Formats: sequence, structure tokens, C-alpha cells
Amino acid sequence: MKKRILALLMTSVLTLQLAGCTAGTDEPTVGAETQSSIKDLFNSAKENRGDAQEASGTQDTTEQETDAEDAEVRYQDDYYEFVNQNLLSKIELAATDAHWDWFGELNAVVSSEMEDIIDDLANDGKTYEKGSSEQKIKDMYECVTNMENREETGLGPLKPHMDSIRNASSIDEYVDALAHLSGEFGFSSIVGGYNIMQDKTDSSEYAVYMMYADTLIGKEYVEGGNTQEYMDLYLDYICDMLMEFGMTADEAAQSTDSIEGLLRDICASTLSTEQLYDPAITYNVYTAKDLQALYTNIDVPRMLRTLRIDGQDKYIVMDVEQAKKINSLLTEENLQALKDYSTFVMLNDTAKYANANYAKLSDDMRNALYGITESWGDEKTWKNLTQDMLPWDFGMIYVEEHFSAEDKEAVEEMIGQILEEYETIINRQEWMSDETKKKAVRKLETMQVKIGYPDRWPAARDMMQVTPVSEGGSLLSNLLVSMQVAIEDSLNKLGTKVDRSEWDVTPQTINAMYDPLNNEIIFPAAILQAPFYDRDNSYGANLGGIGFVIAHEVSHAFDSSGALYDEYGNYNVWWTEEELAEYQKMSESIVDYYSEYEMMGVKVNGDLTLMENIADLGAMTCITSIIGDDAKALDEAFGQMTYNWASEDTASFMMYLLNTDTHSPNKVRVNAVLSSCDAFYRIYDIQETDGMYVAPEDRVGIWK
Repeated sequence: MKKRILALLMTSVLTLQLAGCTAGTDEPTVGAETQSSIKDLFNSAKENRGDAQEASGTQDTTEQETDAEDAEVRYQDDYYEFVNQNLLSKIELAATDAHWDWFGELNAVVSSEMEDIIDDLANDGKTYEKGSSEQKIKDMYECVTNMENREETGLGPLKPHMDSIRNASSIDEYVDALAHLSGEFGFSSIVGGYNIMQDKTDSSEYAVYMMYADTLIGKEYVEGGNTQEYMDLYLDYICDMLMEFGMTADEAAQSTDSIEGLLRDICASTLSTEQLYDPAITYNVYTAKDLQALYTNIDVPRMLRTLRIDGQDKYIVMDVEQAKKINSLLTEENLQALKDYSTFVMLNDTAKYANANYAKLSDDMRNALYGITESWGDEKTWKNLTQDMLPWDFGMIYVEEHFSAEDKEAVEEMIGQILEEYETIINRQEWMSDETKKKAVRKLETMQVKIGYPDRWPAARDMMQVTPVSEGGSLLSNLLVSMQVAIEDSLNKLGTKVDRSEWDVTPQTINAMYDPLNNEIIFPAAILQAPFYDRDNSYGANLGGIGFVIAHEVSHAFDSSGALYDEYGNYNVWWTEEELAEYQKMSESIVDYYSEYEMMGVKVNGDLTLMENIADLGAMTCITSIIGDDAKALDEAFGQMTYNWASEDTASFMMYLLNTDTHSPNKVRVNAVLSSCDAFYRIYDIQETDGMYVAPEDRVGIWK
């Protein structure tokens, strides 16, 4: 489900590439309480990985064959299953969970640590200084848990804004209502949404990006041939939300039909997810006059003034065809349907912050989409929501209690080695000219590295203040304050130079990122722990763990999207036409290669996953190049990487990933990469009759 509540705070989908398989901010994870303990899982998986290594690379051939016959799965046929079978046999998804992987497991551990902080503050009977993290967390938790207050509040703080939409008697009044909502809080439904982020052609400056419409469940589900049962569930959800809002059953059903009609019409003209990563498609410069020509059915200068973004030299329209479609729909005959559409978007965006009925409807829909059969209990839901509302305050506490400077230094050293090796890889590419190689190496040399946490905490942390229930605050009113903070923080940046030292990612995030607009790789504090990094692991294992993640992020600087940005983070095609043609040819081979893999009988979308697949393939080339011919270290690296990507999913959640995630499913990420890695064949003697075998001429990758 696509959320755009904090439209001005979120980083654009085009900005960050992630190593982990988090498909969105709402992705469910297995909580620590659903497993005996993370340590037990960890040790069990390590034992199995050790067995796999012993069977597959460090024995003589006779012993390998004997052990392989005894195993449920041969490593020669399915390396992922062979390494992870013991671990996965111990993973039983609870009724509350749709997905398990190490990212989610560690996230649950971090969340549990933050929950302890909430418990201590909630029960200590103390009063804290206004504006302190302790005060904000304590009072926010009380707002979240006070269901009587949430029931009394209802949609109260939103009612005047909702009324402005519902009472609009013309398209002009409707658009004006949307502009006020977006300008004050960042709500975006049909038109008027915007984001302020770095200008893609001059990343030292900020620019205004006009956002596309909210496509609710998403284009992939609306148009997918194998997703219409989920679409039907979502339409029922829309109808239920509208009835909760106060419509009769007949009114809600009629409005739902109208919303569906608009949604399908909008999605038909909306870019696909993979297209959204292509700046050649999404970076479209318009003046205010051009915008008026694009949106002929509205008063654009008035809208820009209301949004407080008038007077700019340029505005970037990310999805031009969708904008044209929206304009065609902004007619008086569609007015009621448009009002219903925007009403539902607001209800959907605020549901989990409202009363119990709205929150339950939203939770039930999310569960149905992901194949979850039981909701989290109130306490866990409340504590997660508290953490979501104050991410940087929790981040400060996390760093103080859990960050290791020693681990940071070790990882920094590994990053330097990987960057150096990538320079060697680039310089050996025969299809690249010397001049282009120099530019690529320059991009490596200027790549900024962020590890742990920011030197200076974001201004939004101090700007965000929490009003307790005792002073008239509520969860919903504090949500609106946080949205206003995001708007003001964003507008304050417009017209200033970009501060590249700023962080958009909290230190407690279990992930890693590459940002093409800053040409930087980011490793938050929380990912510098086992299984991704363990100071007690061998060098080969750590290269297969955090090393693979690092090399993956570096590879994003040269994937099918990242390669279009120069060392300064500017969209600037620095390749020759011949090189681009060769790059495209290799990319098509990667698309075709991955499209042959399938999960649950559904083919992987090679186009959707191209960037991530390029990064995975490049990462494996890098770490195996560093290791060289050390069979033991290669064995450890392959096993650790495979073990790190172990995962379990409900069928519904796997369908969600296949339709929306830019990463291939974890099993494919392992087997497809290893089957295209020459070093894998050298140490395991994979033969043509084996399931993992791919002929040398069919092995793919940009960076070999």
C-alpha cells in the first residue's frame, strides 16, 4: 500500500537505492517475540552454513558426493536452499507476520530495545523538560495509547479541511481545497502535491518536483493479471472506510465505483515503477506558464501561491502523461468522484492515527494484502507507532546506547578496499574508453561515505514538539504538527545551497543506501551488527556479509540509473553513444536472464529488478576479485551472503514483492548471482547437469 502522508519529508523513490529487501515503509516483519531468540536462530544458521561449506568446497570429491546425497537439497542444484535449509526449517511465520528475513529480525530487536525505553519513561512518574526527547516520547506514547481520547477526537483536527473538500461546489474550489491541504500539511491525492529535493541537473540546488497522483493500492495491483482478487479486497476496503466516514451503504458503494473508475483511468496513464527510476523520463522542466498550459482546467498561479512555491524559475513534472490525464479529469462532471477520491485518500492516510474503527479497517486491509491472519496486539502497535512519530529522538538514544566506534573503523577500512577494487574492475572493462574510465574512477574517488549517524541532527527533530493530552493534544493533532514541521523544514531549504552532510536516514535503520544526487553511500549504525558484520567472523565471511552490502551500494553508482549521474550527483550522461549501446545490450541480457527465474509459478520481472540485479552482480564480482583464488575465503563469502538473504514469506506477500519490489526475491538474488559468478564454478566444480549451472556465454553482468 502506498503512503504519501509525509510527502515533503519523504525522499523520492528516485533518490535512494537500498540493499535490503524492504519494499516500503509498511512492510511487515517478524517480531523478536515470535522466535525463541535471535541468538538461537543465528547459531543454528551458522551451523548449517558450516555444514554446507564443509560439504561443498573444502573436502575431496568423494566426501562431497556422499554428503550431498544425504542432504535434502544438493548445493550444486540449489545453493540457497542447501545453505539455509536448517535455518528456514526453524522459521515459522506467526499469524501476525507476512515475511521473515534478517533485516526484519534485526529491526525487531532494535524496536524491542526502543520499546524498553518507552516502558521506562511511561512508568517512571517523572516530568521532563519541554522539548527533550524524553518528554516527547513519554507524551506521544500517552497520545497513542489513550484510546478514549482518540475516540473523542475522531477526525476533529481534520474536519475543517475535510469539509473544504466535501463542500467544494466547483473544480476551482476543489483544487483550492487540495492546495491548502498540501501547502499546510503535505496531503496529496490528485493534484497539488509537491516535493522539494535536490535538482537532478544541479544537485547543489533544491528544486520543486510536482508529485504524481496517489494511486492507492498501486498501478501494479490495479492492472496486474494475477492481482485482481487483491483489487477486489481493496475496493471493499474503500467502501468500508466511506461508510465509517458516515455514508450509507448505497452512497459508499456508488462512491467506490466512481473512485475505481478514476483510479483505473489514472493508472492507465501512470509510469511504471521501473520508468520512475529513469531521469530521462521523469526530469521534465516546466515554467509556471508551462504548468498552466499543462493544467488548463485549473488556475495554476493561484495554486502555486497557496502551496507557497510560486516564483520559481522551474518546476519538475515527474509524470507528464499522468498530469495530462489528471487535467482531463478535472471537469465539473467528475467533481463528486474527485471529491470522493480525495476524501478516501485522507481517510486512508490518517487511519492508523484516528480512532479504533479506522485503525482496524486499515490494519485489516494491510493484513489481507500481505497474507497476515492475525493483527499485532495493541501494545506492540502503539509502541511501533510512537517510534514512527519520533524517529530522530529514538535515533539519538539508539546511538548513545548501541553504536560501536570500533566496528565503524573496521567497516571504513573495508569500504576503502572495495572502492579500490572497483577501480581495478572499471579499468579492465574493454568496452569502455579510457576517458570514460577516468570519469568513472573519479566518481569512486569523490564518493561520500556516511557511517553510523549524523554529526548534526536534522533541524526537524527540534522543530517537532509534542503536545500532551493534558494540554489539549491528541495523536491526530500531533501527526498534523509533524506534517507541518516537514513542510516548513522543506520550504526553509528552498533557495539555499544543499548541505551534503545532512542525513535522511535514521541510525536505527537496518539497511544501506546509495544516493545518486549526493554520490554517497550510507550505512546506518544498526546494520553494523551480525549477521551482516561480526568482528569475530573470518575475513571471508565479513566480505560476504557487510562487504557484499557495501559493494552492492557502490555498484548502484554504475547501475542503469545511477550511471546517468556524474561525480557531483548531477544527471549528466557522461558515456559515449557506443558505450551506452553496449551497456544497453548487457542490460537486456540481464533482464532476460532474471526473467527466466520464477517464484510460485510467477516469473521475476527482469525490467523492474534490473538496477538491483546489476548491483548484486557487480557486488559479487567485487568481493570475489578481492578474495582472488583463496577457496576457503570464497566458500565463506558465498555461504555468508547466502545465509544473510535467507527469508520466508506468505504467498500473498511474495506476490506483493513480485509485483512491486525492485529487488528480485531473496532466493533468486542468491542463486542467480552465484550461477553467473565464475569463481563459484571454480571452487565447487559445478557441472552442466547441475541445477546451478549456466553456460559461460550466458553468464551476465555489467561489471565483470
